[in-house]
Amino acid sequence: MIVHGIGGRYLALQTVGAPQLWSRLAALMERPELAADPRFATPAARRENWGELQALICAWVEKKFDSVDAAVGALTAARVPAVPVLSPAEVVAHPHLAARRAFPPIDHPGRSGVRVTATPFHVDGRPLAPGGAAPYRAGEHTRAVLTEVLGYSAERIEELRMGGAIETV
Repeated sequence: MIVHGIGGRYLALQTVGAPQLWSRLAALMERPELAADPRFATPAARRENWGELQALICAWVEKKFDSVDAAVGALTAARVPAVPVLSPAEVVAHPHLAARRAFPPIDHPGRSGVRVTATPFHVDGRPLAPGGAAPYRAGEHTRAVLTEVLGYSAERIEELRMGGAIETV
């Protein structure tokens, strides 16, 4: 479940899974009666009454904590899985992803370099590198890909271009 948190940051927490998760969360919220409430007593009931459940949890998070990190700390201490939702900039700067070289820089003709998303797995313990430089503009390689890789004729490519299905330079 993603909960709007504090200060424009978001929080993800688990409300289903192990049977004790919901009762732990209800106890942490100081609302133990919610654990037995028929609207929320089972994972299926929590999904069915998702709007009400989300409103309860969001209100509690916003009232109880002054930061998403404080909420994550309290939830984790209560053994309710929770993490802050990272912004794109935080994801790119994350130490684990940096160590795995998840966003390698590649050459770009119009900029000093751009970061791209790497293949998420490693082969023989090494990351797979991007195959080449970033395209300079949309459509730069369209003709080559359609001709050399897919075997399209020049006439078919022109039909697609005229129909607005592709862009070429």
